[in-house]
Amino acid sequence: MRNISVLSVLISLFVFGCVNSKRFSNTTLVESTKLKHQKYTGQCWSFASTSLLEAEAMRLGHDVPELSAFFFVYHTYMDNAKDYLERGGGSHLNTGDLTFSVLDVFERHGAVPESVYNGELSDVVTRRQMMNRWEDEDEMIALIKVTLDSLIDAGAAIDPSLARIEDILISYIGTIPEEFSHEGQTVTAQTFAETFLPLDADEYVELTSYSHHPFHEKIVLEIPENWRFKSYLNLPIEDFMGTIDHALDNGFTLAWDGDIGNSGGFKDNGYVRVKGEYEDEGQINQAQRQSAYERKTTTDDHNMHLVGKTYDRDGQKFYILKNTWGENRSMEGKYYLSENYFRLRTISVTVHEDGIPGGALGRN
Repeated sequence: MRNISVLSVLISLFVFGCVNSKRFSNTTLVESTKLKHQKYTGQCWSFASTSLLEAEAMRLGHDVPELSAFFFVYHTYMDNAKDYLERGGGSHLNTGDLTFSVLDVFERHGAVPESVYNGELSDVVTRRQMMNRWEDEDEMIALIKVTLDSLIDAGAAIDPSLARIEDILISYIGTIPEEFSHEGQTVTAQTFAETFLPLDADEYVELTSYSHHPFHEKIVLEIPENWRFKSYLNLPIEDFMGTIDHALDNGFTLAWDGDIGNSGGFKDNGYVRVKGEYEDEGQINQAQRQSAYERKTTTDDHNMHLVGKTYDRDGQKFYILKNTWGENRSMEGKYYLSENYFRLRTISVTVHEDGIPGGALGRN
């Protein structure tokens, strides 16, 4: 999904005092790669998911360079445009998306290093440049939509229509090279992935926890960004949380999809608790989580990379998420979500199937 609150949250980091004096203990922190910065673009879903792929490569003993997030963005826009054309304009078309799309593109197209294709982001440094890039991205998606709608109205064929969309993408975020050099080899995106990033996209599972669907079954969650109609394994909240803890305890990181915009919780300089509804609850339960989802006070407006968990001096559990907004003072780009916030505002997580306890995969 697209994070529409990046600017306001970044500003809040300067307004609120630094809170790094809080002491934590019994910390589990799984190794991951360096901090990523989406620079006011709306592509948090791809930046968080490429961070997951990099961490998975590390877990399996592979040494890979930083991966290009915009490689997955480029191909996802093309896939989304094709879907929009085939459905006569009846599908979701926006900046936001999900880890599903990164895995789907990875499986079909491979991957490339950031040094090979950066989506014209490398020279975006200052705040003004970042804001201009945000405006350019809004302009790009608007141009894509109006072009697609015009082509649909004109009854244009799909292939030449997609060529028009590709021209728009190239003009805004650049051309992906067909071949490039890596470690002395000339490779394509596919051969690079096969050789240097041998991951299997089919081995990753999306987990969620909502009671309007059967538990322990694969379900299609009704969120706009799931335009591919991919399936989630639906677990009761305690199994959901237990599975996440199990994965972290066994060296797996997870991609996180959840809410930051409706909760008021992302104004504490990195330490995030439930604010407003359910603020005084001892522990968020299934019914409260479900109610927030149905009332849309929990929506999927941001993605991060879940890399650990820890406990404060009062014994309260926090989950450690690697964000993609740059440094937040002494927090090294990480946000600490309280267990209650995590229970209430997490839409889903993505994890390798080996990180899931044997009995949790369900009947299907």
